[in-house]
Amino acid sequence: MPAPDTTPYVHGQQFAAPVPTIPPVPGASGRSLLVRFTRSVFWAILFSSLGVVAGTALITWEYLQPPFEPGSEMERDLLDEIMDAVELHPLVDSLRQANWIEDNYYAGHADSIATGGMHLVAEKLQGTQGITMRTFKHPTQEFTMMVAFLGFGVEGWPDVIHGGVITTLIQEGIDRQIHNFYGKYGNQHAQAISVDFKRRMRPGEVYAVIVPPAQVEMNPPQPEVMHLQMMPMVVRIEAPPRITPEALTIELPSMEELHAVANVQVRLVQDVTPERMAELEAGFASQKIEDK
Repeated sequence: MPAPDTTPYVHGQQFAAPVPTIPPVPGASGRSLLVRFTRSVFWAILFSSLGVVAGTALITWEYLQPPFEPGSEMERDLLDEIMDAVELHPLVDSLRQANWIEDNYYAGHADSIATGGMHLVAEKLQGTQGITMRTFKHPTQEFTMMVAFLGFGVEGWPDVIHGGVITTLIQEGIDRQIHNFYGKYGNQHAQAISVDFKRRMRPGEVYAVIVPPAQVEMNPPQPEVMHLQMMPMVVRIEAPPRITPEALTIELPSMEELHAVANVQVRLVQDVTPERMAELEAGFASQKIEDK
């Protein structure tokens, strides 16, 4: 039975019914938080999916576009832009300011781009879709550095440079290093190379191949033979690395800049008579058997 109203009566005062108080339903706040969390997750997944789809569609559209017609005005304009990007790159400018000696070997093959040429890096792979390169050597130390712009035609996967192209660049750096500093020891007779790919390389970027001084070893029974051990690397830097002449080492700003490093062994043989070369070949074969 409800309790009687004991409020005093006042003449002329309007009666106001009491507003009932509804107690909160147990667990309502917990369900509200769960609903809000579920709704947030739903929108996050939705917009993330839309972003992935839009990005994939954009990349797919870019890769479906054919390259410019070889020799066309648009291709020449793009090639000029790439050349300017390499020429004005901070690393190229820094090397020139530091008196590194520039080798115009690749510039001398520019006329062979349209016809294809025979040299893989200097002719076959040049152009807007391939490699545009400048090469330097240190004025006092046995260092070679190649600065290369990598186009969109040397990818293995979309937005990833092919590992074979990276190895080819390293091999080119080895050849330039031997040409610059070790040609007096003879011609290349054999070579072994292993590449450790650290981080992926993207097209449309400028990278550098650095070849430090080689460790030179001679086998006394074979004075005509010289062995070189090198460790070239591929980096992405905007200034020349610090070179310590006493230790013949280089210092990179960060290991994050290192994209690939190779371990290379090269055998150089001087010009000898066919009879002496046969003797050397026999010695190389027997050495392989002993190593096994």
